[in-house]
Amino acid sequence: MPEKEVHSFIGASSAERWLHCPGSVRLYAQLPERHETSYAATGTAAHQVCEWCLLDSKKEPEMFLGTMIQTKEFNIEVTEQMVEATRVYVDHVRGQYKKYGGTLLVEQPFDLSWVHPGMFGRNDSCIIPNNTLGGVLRVFDYKNGRKRVDALENPQLQYYGLGALGKNNPWFVDEVEITIIQPNGIAKSPIDTWCTTTKDLYAWAMDVLRPAAIATEAPDAPFGDGRWCQFCEVQSMCPLKRDKALALLGDPTPAHPVATLPAVSSLKPEEIGLLSAFFTSEEFTSWVKALAAEEQAALARGVLIPGRKLIEATSLSNRKWTDEAAVIQAFSEFGEDIFNSKLKSPAQLTATLQKLGVPKAEAKTRVDEFTTRDEIKSIKVVNEDDPTPARGDDVLKLFD
Repeated sequence: MPEKEVHSFIGASSAERWLHCPGSVRLYAQLPERHETSYAATGTAAHQVCEWCLLDSKKEPEMFLGTMIQTKEFNIEVTEQMVEATRVYVDHVRGQYKKYGGTLLVEQPFDLSWVHPGMFGRNDSCIIPNNTLGGVLRVFDYKNGRKRVDALENPQLQYYGLGALGKNNPWFVDEVEITIIQPNGIAKSPIDTWCTTTKDLYAWAMDVLRPAAIATEAPDAPFGDGRWCQFCEVQSMCPLKRDKALALLGDPTPAHPVATLPAVSSLKPEEIGLLSAFFTSEEFTSWVKALAAEEQAALARGVLIPGRKLIEATSLSNRKWTDEAAVIQAFSEFGEDIFNSKLKSPAQLTATLQKLGVPKAEAKTRVDEFTTRDEIKSIKVVNEDDPTPARGDDVLKLFD
């Protein structure tokens, strides 16, 4: 499924971050490419199921069980858990539409350039009342994640509310009701609603949102850390995080010209969190991966890197069927349960057999009888004191 639009650097999903940390926007602008995570891809697939069902009242989430949805970088399967979660959202929105009537808009794009240029987005769904004079505009946002998100005065949700409301209140509504549907959320009700007046929402746009957006454009826009840092992709580029993280490392000395890592047991909880977030951030790990790739390529070209060498590592691929016809015959007693749109994979069939009452060990043994695993050889770089023999010309040929 292709991307529907380019994301705004000052968009709704990142509003809490750039409202508190305007400097982060210029760092995001420096990223060469933003890669999709598996979590984001799963959320995208769930949103697609929600969209299909709301656009066609005859469609239900269960109808898409087992469907593979292509996102930007992943191919995501619609699982039973996803069906159950999206069912909560679809039922709630349909219930509200049946109760209040009006016009249901699904995946509706909006433009907030009237607040500030570069602000735009897309609402999951909203209901515009028929009798709009003094009515309530209802906005719904589906969240697939587990981390609790509350609707009360949520900047992202207010941004969505403004997007649905538009400039100069064309619907003539008095209130905007914003609802988060989060079926997988931890320790919270799956339905969380907050209502604000049209007047207050417009005031927030002019008094809070617009000044914050303008602040992001300053060359020296400040940085701020807080809970909004949790999912920030530029933590390793952040001067505030960098200075705090490096301050925790030992100072270089003539005997040890590089900084030393502190004993983990000596760190305070807040220091552990700071270092973990800094060194595992996507930008930092991407740099480390690029460094490792360059090192491996250099060694493959015959460049001597003191203390490092190339070795050949061996692993096994995922199981695959040796003879699908034999599998179908051997498990014919289970009928259509061994299929999705095609014969299930070894892992899927093993899980299915367990659900049908076959003991775990027996299920694995029966399935393994019909599977094979390819041996995969790979090249890796290790320290020169690793006991594995270094590889020579035969390995270098792999890089020709």
